[in-house]
Amino acid sequence: MSSPCLDIFRKDAHGNPVWIDAAQDLNEARHRLNQLALPGEYFVFDHRSHSVVFQDSKSDYTCT
Repeated sequence: MSSPCLDIFRKDAHGNPVWIDAAQDLNEARHRLNQLALPGEYFVFDHRSHSVVFQDSKSDYTCT
């Protein structure tokens, strides 16, 4: 089993990233965000590309 390539973060009240979880792929990351279902600003960081691959900010968080 390989180590996760994606990290899931939530921005705190000051805009600082707070690590939430890790995921193997984007589908797993979105599933995890749906499980959290907490309002806030989230993003997923990919270690391979060194970039944010998904971000969203909603009052009632739902990935589709």
